[in-house]
Amino acid sequence: MSSREPAAHRDGSSPVRPQQSSFRLAVAAEPETNLLLRLLEPFVIHDVLPSRVDCRTDEDTLSVTIAFAAEEAVAVRLSQRLGVMVGVRTADLTTAEQTAQMRAA
Repeated sequence: MSSREPAAHRDGSSPVRPQQSSFRLAVAAEPETNLLLRLLEPFVIHDVLPSRVDCRTDEDTLSVTIAFAAEEAVAVRLSQRLGVMVGVRTADLTTAEQTAQMRAA
């Protein structure tokens, strides 16, 4: 059993897990070499393992999209933490469902 799985109760039932949803966090930032690491640190602090990280750079912008599953409150907290980091211009949080709807439109 991994450390990410809650232990079973004595009666064999599983503990109640908080409701998790899939999110995408799109970040635009200054193209600094250490900023990508700093963007991922809050995920470690909140014990959230991203399922995908996409990163692009051009002359004046680092664009990072982070896909992850978490409770809504944790996702909002991550978005807020990234949004106030030095070097970050924007941090936009969407659910995976909203992202799929935008692509379909």
